Amino acid sequence: MNRNPHAASAEHLMNELGTLPEGGLNDRQAALALEKYGANVLEETETVPWWKILLRQFTTSMVYLLTAAAIISFVMKETLDGSAIVVVIIINGVIGFLTEYRAERALQALKAMTSPHCRVLRNGRPALIQSKDVVPGDILILEAGDVIPADGRLFKISNFMVNEAALTGESMPIEKITETLAYETLLPDRKNCVYAGTSVVKGTARALVFNTGMDSEIGRIGKMLQHVAAQSTPLEERLARFSQFLIWATLAIATIIVGIGIFQGRGFVSMLETGIALAVAAVPEGLPFVATMTLALGVHRMAKINALVRNLASVETLGSTTVICTDKTGTLTMNNMTVRTAELVHPLASSLFLRTAVLCNDAVLSKDEGIGDPMEVALLRYAGEDIVSLRKSFPRIKEEPFDSQAMRMVTWHENGVAVKGAPERILNDSSAIWSEEGAIPLTEESREEWYAKVRELASKGMRTIAMAWGSSLEDLVFLGVAGIDDPPREEVPEAVSLCHKAGIHVIMITGDHRVTAEAIAQEIGILKDTHKTSLTGADLERMSEDEIAAQAGQVAVVARVAPEHKLKIVKGLQKAGEVVAMTGDGVNDAVALKQADVGIAMGIQGTEVSKEASDIILQDDRFNTIVEAVKEGRRIFDNIRKAILFLLCCNMSEVLTVFISIIMKLPAILIPLQILWINLVTDVLPALALSLDSAEPGIMDRKPKSRDEGIITGTHKILILFYSVVITSGVFAAYYWSLWYHKGDFVRATEISFHTLVLAQLFFVVSVRKQSLFRYPSQLWQNLWLLCGIALSISLQISITYIPLFQEVLRIVPLQLEEWGIVFCAALLPTLIAQLRKFITEF
Repeated sequence: MNRNPHAASAEHLMNELGTLPEGGLNDRQAALALEKYGANVLEETETVPWWKILLRQFTTSMVYLLTAAAIISFVMKETLDGSAIVVVIIINGVIGFLTEYRAERALQALKAMTSPHCRVLRNGRPALIQSKDVVPGDILILEAGDVIPADGRLFKISNFMVNEAALTGESMPIEKITETLAYETLLPDRKNCVYAGTSVVKGTARALVFNTGMDSEIGRIGKMLQHVAAQSTPLEERLARFSQFLIWATLAIATIIVGIGIFQGRGFVSMLETGIALAVAAVPEGLPFVATMTLALGVHRMAKINALVRNLASVETLGSTTVICTDKTGTLTMNNMTVRTAELVHPLASSLFLRTAVLCNDAVLSKDEGIGDPMEVALLRYAGEDIVSLRKSFPRIKEEPFDSQAMRMVTWHENGVAVKGAPERILNDSSAIWSEEGAIPLTEESREEWYAKVRELASKGMRTIAMAWGSSLEDLVFLGVAGIDDPPREEVPEAVSLCHKAGIHVIMITGDHRVTAEAIAQEIGILKDTHKTSLTGADLERMSEDEIAAQAGQVAVVARVAPEHKLKIVKGLQKAGEVVAMTGDGVNDAVALKQADVGIAMGIQGTEVSKEASDIILQDDRFNTIVEAVKEGRRIFDNIRKAILFLLCCNMSEVLTVFISIIMKLPAILIPLQILWINLVTDVLPALALSLDSAEPGIMDRKPKSRDEGIITGTHKILILFYSVVITSGVFAAYYWSLWYHKGDFVRATEISFHTLVLAQLFFVVSVRKQSLFRYPSQLWQNLWLLCGIALSISLQISITYIPLFQEVLRIVPLQLEEWGIVFCAALLPTLIAQLRKFITEF
């Protein structure tokens, strides 16, 4: 394994590997090398059996709690309730299994990036072999269109360019060289090497293979992918903490109530049944189902905004994101090189400038689709002329292709010579400059002025190309300079501003050069006073994860990065307590995508490797889609929290009703079967309908929640207790009215209390929203599904009073009209109080 071939000469490496430059390896050498180094394939570590992954889904605190609730339900012969809990456990387990099992496919996609066959020099002549048989010491024969099968050191090239975007993130094809580079040169700048999985754009080359299989750069990424541990999402962590709290709270409630009842002389068996029923009632068994369905419905909504979700829990995690690490090319920018400005020596030079841009150009446009070098395509689009006609009018006689040493391209035509290239070279070769009087001598003073203009364009992150025209190479007239870059998407500055307003830190991570990255970052608002630090891969080499964590709040740009740098950034941010969303499209992004709390791959430009390692795929590659997805994630978390608040307020009101009746030595207001029925009729439909609530106003004006913040905070616990007391008060109001109206009929009073509690919980569901209905009455009609769920549940509650089976099991009879009136009034009382509280506290 050789990690620094860029710092060694090709001759030295050939001597090391026993390779002849004109003959390559012979069959015997190749066979020995294959035996020594192994096949050129990506290997997999021992994978976890599918059944172990499945079993892992049933080892959480919430699953233990629900399992206990299901067992108790079956023991009490509440088969329907117990079966519903079991179904919820199974559904959640299957979804978790599919999510985790899917993640193991990233390496398979990595394997698919290699070409099945390639050409090498064997026994002194070219040979077509299977890529898996390539060994260190082989000489690759490369030409345009080839997928490179292994890592190699270049020693012979002709106008050779390689697309390394998938590996390094560099947006433009890389022009390769053969010279030896410094030892400390980072991967994106190792221009004398080629790497497996990248592709040849143009030209021909020969390269000495120095690493294959798992020793190659793409293999090293595969190793890192296999060793990235699965990250628990903030929602999973919060639900785990919440489940543990519920377990102890439930046990405490059941023990206290049973103990008090026995102390008062009530029957041990009846109190045990009541305690068990309350324990089941205190557990919001519908919560996992509601949470799963809320996430699933969120996935459907996110698909409409071009965000394809592959990991259910990542929907909510995105809403908790505190840092978005985003790629530049294609996400923040158009991924389309464009002439942003053309600095002409004089307006009269415009036609000659455009003519040169078209004639000294090998690219073609087909229905506005560019074929060829992206910078040449940009020049053709800028010219906007009839390219075919212009080229017919000025046929090319001969040409001098662009060369990195010459730094120019020349084409000869019947009417003159067209030249384009590096401004320094073109200015040096030009003897005149265009003016109002025509061509005049180009002075040193003019040259210095144009050098300054070129530096100014370069400081803005633009690549510069100069144009000249003349009768010969000795008589060139300088025409001007084009500034070319990949412009930011029109909507990005507003989306970045919205992120900052929402307390989300945006970091641009790119393979491009620092100056280019800083220019774009400043233009779109990422680089500013509060986030002003830019780093490079070389900087990250010297920094520890702790040092990255310390600077996390200031970093805006990270340029020229290698795969391990991206992983290091994500780990450093996570060490600082950040919830990290990472975007990417290349092989080099896969490890960081898997490590991040939310990995976001590009659907258009993204490789299969990055997609398989991600949680979410952007089908339009746009940054503002991420921002919309963050908003959706926040809406989902808010709705899950609303559902939990609703469920706990309802369940706690049942516990308080029984507890107070025992303390006051009243006959049992609720029997065990009534408690189980209340949970069935009030928990599912209304709580599920809450998942369809639209986003609360100002949802993107607040900072992200801390990772340590639970689903239920201290403030929420106080509110749950308050609302539970209010609901319970409504129940006892109806209870004592019934005792007065029916002259001490406790049975009738208990029945009215039962109906009141059900309706009070159903009405209360509209009070878990942030705003008061007195201030925003229109929100009552924003979620028609919720209203339908309430109406259906109320209809069901009224209907059972007329069904003999329910009358017998739940000990109820039909109510009179005035009794229903009292039930409705008492049930509305808690909601009115809750709405008044919101109305007052909103001031």
